[in-house]
Amino acid sequence: MFNAAHWRRAAATAVLSLAATAVATAQGPASARQLLDGYVAEALTANLAIAQQSAALARATAKVREADGRFLPTVGLNARYSEFSGVVNIGDFVNPAYAALNQLIGESRFPTNVSATLPFRQETKLELTQPLFNDALFGARAAARAQRDLAGATRKGAMRQLAADIQQAWLGYASTVRAVETLEATLPVLDEYVRVSDRLIGAGHATPDVLLRARAERSELLQQIEEARRQRDAARRGFNVLRNRDEDSAIALAADSTLLEVDSLSRSALLAHALAHREELAQAGSGISLARAQERIATAAYLPSVALAASYGVQGDRYRFNNRSDVALASLVMSWNAFNGGQDAARREQANATRTEAEYRQREAERAIALQVGNAYDAVQSARSMLTTADDRLASVQRAFGLVQRRFAEGLATPVDFLSARTAFTSAAINQVITRFTFATRVVELERAAALRVLPR
Repeated sequence: MFNAAHWRRAAATAVLSLAATAVATAQGPASARQLLDGYVAEALTANLAIAQQSAALARATAKVREADGRFLPTVGLNARYSEFSGVVNIGDFVNPAYAALNQLIGESRFPTNVSATLPFRQETKLELTQPLFNDALFGARAAARAQRDLAGATRKGAMRQLAADIQQAWLGYASTVRAVETLEATLPVLDEYVRVSDRLIGAGHATPDVLLRARAERSELLQQIEEARRQRDAARRGFNVLRNRDEDSAIALAADSTLLEVDSLSRSALLAHALAHREELAQAGSGISLARAQERIATAAYLPSVALAASYGVQGDRYRFNNRSDVALASLVMSWNAFNGGQDAARREQANATRTEAEYRQREAERAIALQVGNAYDAVQSARSMLTTADDRLASVQRAFGLVQRRFAEGLATPVDFLSARTAFTSAAINQVITRFTFATRVVELERAAALRVLPR
């Protein structure tokens, strides 16, 4: 004969065991901080968006070298050899005169086969140009350096955001894994409950509504498991995209007890650290420097530019390398724009307005950072208190479930009481998982807002 008390005690024992398994923390070889530091380092190396930012920084650095090179002399070799048709030959004018002179003096002293065209048939020279004074070059160099600093700050900002994204993605994946484990641990209990309910009805110890309720509970749990698995798989794919890895690549997990904890810094200390290290402020400062450089370039138009130009080579109707064919030229060149319709003044006004705009942007960034740090700090404090509440809730529900399971084993509690207690226990376990990982996520956000993570170069 079927022993109802026996299966009640067995089912209650199984629920306790499975629920304890669901809320237990998985033990791994490394702490969450160690794992996340490794994943952050991997993502910063492999992420395609960071690779693009690195290429932009390399391009800006090359532009600085180009701007520096404008201060150095330029040397070039220019050669020309031409075939003429229809040009004036000086020999056509000189040869008859020389022939007449030779006839007068009775000697062939003067050549009568002179062939000389202008320009000369060939001209080969080595040219050197050295700027001596050009204030626009200094402005261009300052602008290139400001653009390089801006590209570097933008890259660092993207790296900091990626470091936060990769940690939050890992935490999101780990939380869904824990939720799936908690729900799956409950499924065998409901399977057993459905089977036993069916046998109880067959034995005349229960009414059909018990079986219907058991099946409804099981169906609802299956829906929850399916949705939790979908969220887990989506979180895994999103995390691996940030790592630039295959979607199904394995992800290591750590003990929940080693989840992130924020350093015990005051709000003012966190804000000071953020104002000293946030990349947004560095970007705003680079924007101000760039505007000042553009203002200097515009102002340089009011000043003269002086350069030295020198050349040395050979020229003539054919190539001859002697002192009669050598040509040397040295020039001091000055250029000064006297008037261009007020364009220089307009460019300087534009640069000045751009600088003012960048200064306002810097002040706006400071206020935004202060707001982010304050909100993130409050969110961490709130999450910490919520974690304590979640732990208390789970402990209370667990004790209440213990009482219900003993009453159920003694036949004093109905199946509805048993299922309600089971649902409350599972809900509290999942709530603790969510609260724990929410706290860790807010710690990551505070780390990003206060710029606590040291980024590689």
